[in-house]
Amino acid sequence: MGKKKSVVLLTLITIVIVALCAMIAVPSFDLPFLWNGAESTWHPVVDTYDFDEDLGGGYYTYYYPEGVISETEYKIECESREDDAEKLEEYRNSYQAHGGLYLSTDPDDGVLESDDAGNYTVTESFRESFDAAVKEISARYEKKGYTSFRVSVVDDYALRVAVPAYDTSAGTTLSYFSYTGGFTLYDGTSNVFEEERDIVASDYFKSFAPMSSREGYYVEIKLTDLGRTLIKDVTTSLSSSDSSSGGTLYFRVGGEDIISLSVTSVIDEKTMYIGGSSSGYTYETAQTVAILLDSAVHAGDVDLSFSVDETRIAPSAYGENTRTLLYIALGIALLAALIVPIVLFKGFGGACFYSTLSYFIITALCFAFISSGILEFTLGTVLVFLFGLILMLFFNGRVYASIKSEFMTGKTVESSVKSGYKKTIAGTVDTYAVLILAAVALLIGAAGLHAMAIQALICLISGAFCNLLWTRFISCMLFSASKNKYKYFGFVREDDDDE
Repeated sequence: MGKKKSVVLLTLITIVIVALCAMIAVPSFDLPFLWNGAESTWHPVVDTYDFDEDLGGGYYTYYYPEGVISETEYKIECESREDDAEKLEEYRNSYQAHGGLYLSTDPDDGVLESDDAGNYTVTESFRESFDAAVKEISARYEKKGYTSFRVSVVDDYALRVAVPAYDTSAGTTLSYFSYTGGFTLYDGTSNVFEEERDIVASDYFKSFAPMSSREGYYVEIKLTDLGRTLIKDVTTSLSSSDSSSGGTLYFRVGGEDIISLSVTSVIDEKTMYIGGSSSGYTYETAQTVAILLDSAVHAGDVDLSFSVDETRIAPSAYGENTRTLLYIALGIALLAALIVPIVLFKGFGGACFYSTLSYFIITALCFAFISSGILEFTLGTVLVFLFGLILMLFFNGRVYASIKSEFMTGKTVESSVKSGYKKTIAGTVDTYAVLILAAVALLIGAAGLHAMAIQALICLISGAFCNLLWTRFISCMLFSASKNKYKYFGFVREDDDDE
């Protein structure tokens, strides 16, 4: 490539890289003009990242099974009865302490049973129901796609549930996912569908899933032939009711209304879409509703109900300024990765400079836009990003060392460059191939590490592209534009018989 063409192409590439870096990292500010009739605000790509609970904080609450209360509630109730010794004693006898919880001794609650000596033990049926509920509630949160969430058992018979702060429907999620009763359809007067021994909900309802369109977000309900007939019969009855506006069909879980569908005409389809702009659904709320209904249909009633404590804010595990400090640390690491190669590799370090910025741009954009639902920014994200960056710099260093070694044998600079790349390419390809296959294996087989595996793949593929193609391409242009080929690599040879 000619010198002039190299300079022009490098100038264009530089402009693009600077613009993309600005789009990714320039801080937010109000734009000095109106856009669509309103003052606009600039937001960089890094502002779109969803941080997990450890880095970005979150929300948490407690689930208490029926017949189980917290120590705080127990003390409050005791204080309210202090003026009546008889009622206070009666209340105290109705609960038994268990760690930080109090378990009901009322046989109707089914939590404790007493032996002939008056000693209480937790009933086997309650334990089984609680274990089943924990399993199903955990499965619901897993389906939400959080990289980090916690469903922790507290003092054996209560749950502490925590979700990341970026979930805009956290309150709805925490509340809805506590419902563990059976699935029913209610027409405002009576249940028109209720699962029984001979009636299985999954025989009527195939699946529930969140959907989006220009009109908003929906819950997609796929019906079997039996389900289609059921909905047709129910909506026929509701639409022909005395009310001019028809009737309402309620989708319930454990007696709680999850969806209220206004029926004005007969529905005779195998797929229903409930929601839209009038529903006020966001994608997150539609997803929560779909997961809950799907869980209730396929898992059924776990024979245990929960009460939900107030939602609390959980700060970041590393302090209030975690995000700022993290970006500063990454900025320092990136700056070092830009400067050190220039100091060590001279002109070839300039090619590494472009390569490093390109790696940063590719990974930053992929983290933001490939799938915001699964790519939360976690401590693992930081580690795989840095690992990919260090690996890329390491192989660039190997290329430089190989070129220098070839040059020291007496070859020309051009010949040394060709030989240096040729001798290092096999090792570079093998290493990246092994690491990418390992990341794919992690993606397929490691439950709970899927997001980190995808992030690792992004970093490894970006690093491989920069090492095998981009750095060499940039280096060829810089080398072509350089007046002194020796100075470009920082080589010195007193006796030059080849030039």
